[in-house]
Amino acid sequence: MLAPNRDSSANPAFAEDAQVSRPFEWALGESINALAPLVKEHVLQLPGTIVVYRGRVRVWRDGGWRGKFASLLLRIGVLGRFLFPETGDDVNFEVKHVVTSHEDGSLSMSWIRTYQFSGVQREFHALMRFHPQNGPIINWHGCRGLLQVELVASVEGDAIVVVSRREWLTLGFLRVPLPKWLMGRPYVREWQAPDGALHIRVEIHNTLLGLFFGYEGTYSRV
Repeated sequence: MLAPNRDSSANPAFAEDAQVSRPFEWALGESINALAPLVKEHVLQLPGTIVVYRGRVRVWRDGGWRGKFASLLLRIGVLGRFLFPETGDDVNFEVKHVVTSHEDGSLSMSWIRTYQFSGVQREFHALMRFHPQNGPIINWHGCRGLLQVELVASVEGDAIVVVSRREWLTLGFLRVPLPKWLMGRPYVREWQAPDGALHIRVEIHNTLLGLFFGYEGTYSRV
């Protein structure tokens, strides 16, 4: 169900189209009103719209033996367009969102990220699916649907934070639960910087490798 007792007439964020839910409304409920204005704009994108953000990020991975092992795993991720081994301090970054409403009442929000490294361009594709009955749970699908992750969104101060729970590998009709030691658990935090840009920090954790990969930077809507 939608979060109860919303007074859209008193809340400009929902007054524009009270009958159409937007990404993260079901996940965040009334706490969405605590988000910084540009973060709120980002997560309340209307269905049927396409929005592009561009900026620069620092992409890194852990050093030592953990970094070398992580690099092998990240190279496999290139095939599915959801991870990559390259790093850089000032990487051009773009993310494009398309929000779609579906006949079953759910919403999807695509995340097509592009990273321009020196000599190579990498992409990171994902699709978030929001179901009203799931409350805070968001289903995340990697490129080609190979990886499915349960995400939980919350508000910390005026920032949005997204972390993972269960994960599955999908192979045709098979949906195989991943054990914790195989999971790459994401931690994502987005907030509004003093200059008005959006600031993003993404960390990927693993039970065996610890914090082994991530990126951080700023971007703005174009």
